[in-house]
Amino acid sequence: MKLGRHLAGLLFSASITMLGFALPLQAQTTATVEGKVTLNASGEALQGASIGVVGTQVGAITRADGTYRFTLRPGTYELRVRMLGYAGKIASITVAAGARVTQNFALEKSTTQLEAVAVTGSRGGERTLVKSPVPVDVINTAALKSTGRVETAQMLQAAAPSLNFPRPAVADGTDHVRPATLRGLAPDQTLVLVNGKRRYTSALINNNGTVGRGTSAVDLNAIPASMIDRIEILRDGAAAQYGSDAIAGVINIILKGAGTGDVFSQTGQFNTEVPGLGKRNDGTNTVVSADQGLSWGNGGYFHAGVEWRNRAMTNRTFGDPRQQYPTGDPREATAQRFTHWSGDAATVDLVGMFNAAQNLNDNVQAYAFGSFGKRDGRSTGFFRRPIQTAQVVAKLYPNGFLPNIESKIDDISIGGGVKGTAKGWDWDLSQVYGSNAFQFIISNSNNASLGLASPTQFDAGTLGFGQALTNLDVTRKFDMNGRPLRVSSGAEFRWEKYSIEAGELASYVNGGVPVLDASGNPVRNGAGNTSIALVGSQVFPGFSPKDALDRSRTAGAAYLDVESDLTAKWLVGAAARYENFSDFGSKATGKLTSRFALTEKFAIRGAASTGFRAPSLQQSYFTSTATTFVNGLPVDIRTLPVASKEARLLGASDLKPESSVNLSTGVTMQPTKNLTVTADYYDIAISDRVVLSENFIGAGVVNFFAQNGLTGVGGGRYFTNAIDTKTKGLDVVVNYGLDFKANGIVRLTAGYNQNRTKVTKVVVNTPAQLGNLNEVLFGRAERGRIEKGQPQNNLVLNGTYERGDLSLNLRGQRFGQVTGVQALATGTARQVPDLVLSPKFVTDISASYKLLKRATLTLGSDNVFDVYPDAIKDLGDVAAGYSGQGTYGVYRFSGLSPFGFNGRYMYARVSFGL
Repeated sequence: MKLGRHLAGLLFSASITMLGFALPLQAQTTATVEGKVTLNASGEALQGASIGVVGTQVGAITRADGTYRFTLRPGTYELRVRMLGYAGKIASITVAAGARVTQNFALEKSTTQLEAVAVTGSRGGERTLVKSPVPVDVINTAALKSTGRVETAQMLQAAAPSLNFPRPAVADGTDHVRPATLRGLAPDQTLVLVNGKRRYTSALINNNGTVGRGTSAVDLNAIPASMIDRIEILRDGAAAQYGSDAIAGVINIILKGAGTGDVFSQTGQFNTEVPGLGKRNDGTNTVVSADQGLSWGNGGYFHAGVEWRNRAMTNRTFGDPRQQYPTGDPREATAQRFTHWSGDAATVDLVGMFNAAQNLNDNVQAYAFGSFGKRDGRSTGFFRRPIQTAQVVAKLYPNGFLPNIESKIDDISIGGGVKGTAKGWDWDLSQVYGSNAFQFIISNSNNASLGLASPTQFDAGTLGFGQALTNLDVTRKFDMNGRPLRVSSGAEFRWEKYSIEAGELASYVNGGVPVLDASGNPVRNGAGNTSIALVGSQVFPGFSPKDALDRSRTAGAAYLDVESDLTAKWLVGAAARYENFSDFGSKATGKLTSRFALTEKFAIRGAASTGFRAPSLQQSYFTSTATTFVNGLPVDIRTLPVASKEARLLGASDLKPESSVNLSTGVTMQPTKNLTVTADYYDIAISDRVVLSENFIGAGVVNFFAQNGLTGVGGGRYFTNAIDTKTKGLDVVVNYGLDFKANGIVRLTAGYNQNRTKVTKVVVNTPAQLGNLNEVLFGRAERGRIEKGQPQNNLVLNGTYERGDLSLNLRGQRFGQVTGVQALATGTARQVPDLVLSPKFVTDISASYKLLKRATLTLGSDNVFDVYPDAIKDLGDVAAGYSGQGTYGVYRFSGLSPFGFNGRYMYARVSFGL
């Protein structure tokens, strides 16, 4: 699915946007509101402060001299002014027709983020974080850019301890689109929004042995950090409010609106001492971005930005001690041993976004936003040694080869709508379309079954996913005996499409060329049959025509959300949602929330909800085929759609939605003006969790298929609602600030997450005819990834000192223990021990200085003390094929490491405000 194929969806989505901007302006008798925003201590004008009229779409951004102006209908209003790093203020004004009202604001620098408010988690309106009935994090631009990370997901991980972003390597497409998780759950159990609208997922499904195996997640790195105003993370089940997928919570990315932009450039490199390997200087990262906002008239604005990122590969592999050439070949004595790769994939991203709005009158605003992205990536598989004659065409690669997986990823989205106020109701009608295409190009490889006729580069096929979303939301505040009752309701219609395009013929075809021995004679197996070389492009066989498909589905939903302050101290809320999928039927969910303020400085809060996640189209239909040979006969090992005959024989049944029950309770404290503490305990029970089985292979499986009329099928795997899980955890967030007046401001934050997930039940069994292969259905390794594959705890400490033009930042993060659980050994093989990665503390440091008012220079180092995860133990015994967790000592560091295994990173950054 190439970029041009998105056109129909884009035109469909753009129709509402264009209609909204074409609506005629309604003439109103108005007044003028104007004023100036300054720094309280010095009277210095503040440019870029946001002034908004609460409950309307009207507002403005201060100009270079700190002034603002807009028009407003007669009435009484509340004005709210905000600016990053300053304490917000609210003022009441009354305006009459034709009048001119002046309202000035003098702001003070803020020592904490106490003024931060969030729109996520409560449809009744904005709330400060300590007054929210559920835990919400607000991560602003400054926090995102406080380290040298250049990818959005890495920035989030550095700021939010409940979010994990491991760095898989040698994991096919997952090297190119790496998923993030929230509260230790699966990547697809967190809903991602952009400007409050559901974001589409990647077309890729992660089917290798990584965290998030069997899931398709939103590619957070397709969203340029330079266009983000703030990110709100709702750490609570919210399916009843926002729909499917919000079991762990919601990540809402708010784009920059009216306001100035900047030009940004950063370059950095890993400068590290790799344990046991020596010095390495690699992985150069370069990012250049530019964004700018324009504003006009009565609240109209357009903000757009573009970002280019170039990430070079890193490599932390050791020499391969195994035999490389056939016995007696003199080249063995001088064989190259450093032939593998493991580390960051090489990626080049070009991404851009825009966000725009125009007030059509005092009550109606048209808005639009969209994005595009192109990523070219390159990673590798395992090195094919010359001795592996079933995989290597010797005359093409006499010294073996390291196959490359090259990705070409296209992202595009556009959305918009109109929103406003009518007869006391706030309403929002929107349409959004987005799609992703992931094309696999395999290079430096061969299809060994084609022999010398094999190409060395292959188009292995393309995965595609598209989503169109229509939403109507309405909200109104009622007066119930002096207490507000906020009622929200709405409906949603969603269309999704998933496709697999076959690769070129050479990427999957069986060419029939036999395996040759050292003398050039065909190799025969124990049955006397000629052994055929492996079929398909090595490292990633192409999608065949029988894998190709095009599937779609629809889903409709309606919800009701109410919230009220029953007393001045007690807030309660309730939500209910009904959702119907064309392929999975109906699901109803509900949520109750409450917050009770025991004093002005201490409150308790809690929530109880049910949730669900409908299996993705990728989980329902993804299929791929790899051909191997058993006794000289070709057999297919396939990832099977659950509806296929092969999957049914293996025990598959129709997938059904995952269901969850989410309970949480917590406290919020604000003992002093400059100190806040929130602590929340959560308990999440998930039933019918979807996982990908292990491979059913072996002679018994081949015979079982043959007995049921399916010859040439050697095995397969499929998705299944196999398990129930229970996740328990604790989140603690502390903010503290000190204002030393002329000597500067210190901001201190601490975040802690404790998390445990247990598989409580395996609910599906394999057919008795297969010898009850339940370990294959849901094996020890997959259980370990779910229960122990993510940090058991995570601590983030951050301190910032600002004085005048100087800013210093010191940040430390302690990642808890992670365990790589190994699959059970079969036959006479020795059991590989589990890999335990002990807790590690990583420290980042940076210094920034403003030059010429608008330019800022930053120098810094992430992981300044060059910390590495525990190495995989090299157990020797190479002759037995058992060394270093089965990697023969080549791969010493695990992709399960939550902070990667690249070592110290040093960078320089310069930005210039426009």
